[in-house]
Amino acid sequence: MLENVAEVASTCTLCGACIEVCPFFKATNNPKYGAMAKVEAAISLFEGKDLKEEDLKTLYLCTRCDGCHSSCPMEIPISVVVQAARGELRKRNMVPEKYKTIAEAIIKMGSPMAAAPEKRIACIPEGFKPPEKAKYLYVPGCWSGIKLPETAKATMEILIKAGIDFTTLGEREWCCGLFLIDTGMIDEAKKLAEKNTVLFESTGARTVVTECPSCYDVFKNVYPALFRKPEYEVVHISELLDQLIREGKVSLDASKSKRIIYKDPCPLARRGGILQPPRNVVKSVGELIEYKEGGKDAVCCGAPAGVKPLYPDIANRLAEMLMGEAKEKGAEVCVGCVFCMYHMGGLPKEAGFPPLKTLSQLVLESLNK
Repeated sequence: MLENVAEVASTCTLCGACIEVCPFFKATNNPKYGAMAKVEAAISLFEGKDLKEEDLKTLYLCTRCDGCHSSCPMEIPISVVVQAARGELRKRNMVPEKYKTIAEAIIKMGSPMAAAPEKRIACIPEGFKPPEKAKYLYVPGCWSGIKLPETAKATMEILIKAGIDFTTLGEREWCCGLFLIDTGMIDEAKKLAEKNTVLFESTGARTVVTECPSCYDVFKNVYPALFRKPEYEVVHISELLDQLIREGKVSLDASKSKRIIYKDPCPLARRGGILQPPRNVVKSVGELIEYKEGGKDAVCCGAPAGVKPLYPDIANRLAEMLMGEAKEKGAEVCVGCVFCMYHMGGLPKEAGFPPLKTLSQLVLESLNK
């Protein structure tokens, strides 16, 4: 695999088209942290050359958001090149200790934050006992189920009110392994793909619903390549909410309308092509406001793939840029994925940025009582 990636990377003409679209160039105005520099560093690594500290930093300063792909005239999948480079660095024992800590937490404990399994129960609504078998399986993911349980609870409360036959895994849920994938630990990710696919199928669910856009991408697109095609389909919660609203299974009170800015999650927009369903949901509960760069051109929040723990100042700069635009446009609420929400919600409260919520939280607040 490395030989193929190295060959593809070597076709880079250093045209610079990918530099300015990279979120880390936007945050630092430093070309060394743009996408082209990442390809250059990877090529040097693949050729066996020693890397300087800045070369290592630019390879780690990448969320693999795919924002650079459409700009490359040679159609180089830059995030794949970065992934392979990180895998090579791991083989050479040249990865940061924080990388090792997060990976070990996922492999041994089932989440990046090494949370105890019972932490995943807090998001289950009182009185709801998940059945062993159901038509739908709802998977909150680590950030929603553990760090922001109120977001997963909102989704389950809507599904209950809509009469949806669903279950959830609770203590048995395990991380999707995105961090392992992002950092080139493919063998370890393959084990997770098998573990989770078999676990999901054991519920008899025909549809797996994810809260997290990254879980959606991993379950739908990555696991079949690492393991096999599953016996279920994968949908994102925005698709199911859109369907429930259109079918009249949830009744909304339009009088609670607010100005809502929608931040496209990178994997949902660029890898999944899911652009309209979340916007339909927002429009059903308020006035939709768009970012200057939205849809498949959306700017990454700057946190995934280990960037936040390694370079919090740069990650926070991107968060400030996005939340600053939301504030300037008069948004009363900002809606994004749960990981964006956890990251951007950590900015200082005195900055006066609008609150962050998930689509399910918006819908739950707008339900007719």
